[in-house]
Amino acid sequence: MSKSSSSSSEDAQVSRYAEAAIEHMRASEAGDYRAANRAHDVVVTIYSRLRRQGYNAQATLLPLLQHRSPAVRGWAGAHALEFAPERGEPILEQLAREPGAVGLSAEMTLQQWRKGALRFPEQA
Repeated sequence: MSKSSSSSSEDAQVSRYAEAAIEHMRASEAGDYRAANRAHDVVVTIYSRLRRQGYNAQATLLPLLQHRSPAVRGWAGAHALEFAPERGEPILEQLAREPGAVGLSAEMTLQQWRKGALRFPEQA
């Protein structure tokens, strides 16, 4: 695979990751746990794929730390803790000060990470 087609594939995965993160938040807020679980699975699967490809692929998520959606920033921040904690931690700290589910999720993610209990799935 050429570098540009690999990059294009990664860009598509990152876009789908962001869409699924937003859908996860919307479905969770609406109480549609089936849709939330499907969106969760998409986010986790994409991250697992990027993770297997190494740091450069994982780093394609870093621009999402500035995304307009707090849900996208939260997911990207949580995953960044594994490969770029100096970038992910401040985003999660900022989100943890927000009310609601996104803030609570960021707070809990930071707690687990700081205890050394945060695990990233191997499967795709």
